[in-house]
Amino acid sequence: MTTTIAPFNRVRRSRSAFTLTELMLVMTLTVILTGAIFAAFGFVMRGSFAIANYSDMTSEGRRGLEVFARDVRQAADIIEFSEESLTLYLNPLEDDPYLVTYRYNESDRTFEREQDGEVQVLMRDIRRASGSQLEAPFRFRRFKVVRTPDGDDEANLAMNHLETKQLQLQLSMVKRVLARDTSEKVVSARYVMRNKKVTE
Repeated sequence: MTTTIAPFNRVRRSRSAFTLTELMLVMTLTVILTGAIFAAFGFVMRGSFAIANYSDMTSEGRRGLEVFARDVRQAADIIEFSEESLTLYLNPLEDDPYLVTYRYNESDRTFEREQDGEVQVLMRDIRRASGSQLEAPFRFRRFKVVRTPDGDDEANLAMNHLETKQLQLQLSMVKRVLARDTSEKVVSARYVMRNKKVTE
């Protein structure tokens, strides 16, 4: 019986490493997967910021319109009127009259209320949204007492202070979110000046 012993240096070792091709394939898949995860995360973050901005703009718009509506309903007369500024004469207790001015501040892009020299900002970020159909980002409109039967707003517009009984506010708020605009168009109801006497 003969036994053969293989030399020590000729013992074959098993392969336990990855080839260069396998490593490159794994690295490519890792890069693609990481890119997809970051893109999805960015999309979710942009959506979250947009929803937060919509919520902020809606609540700010609601608060501003509540203050504006309260003053319009109490107003006894209009002192000045333009599409960007409005001064109301208020006399709620009939012994302490005062003036309130509402205006659009174009440089700050804000809707402001001023009474006795004190300015209160009601809404911010007022500007024209890209692709907006509004001719201006902000405007006041005034209307007569009675609506026309056909509902034509242009025919119902008041031309002077004497025939004005209703006021309306239109504006567009826009916030920028990661290079994209989030916009909210605000069109108020027509608020009736309950204390104002009108001549037609």
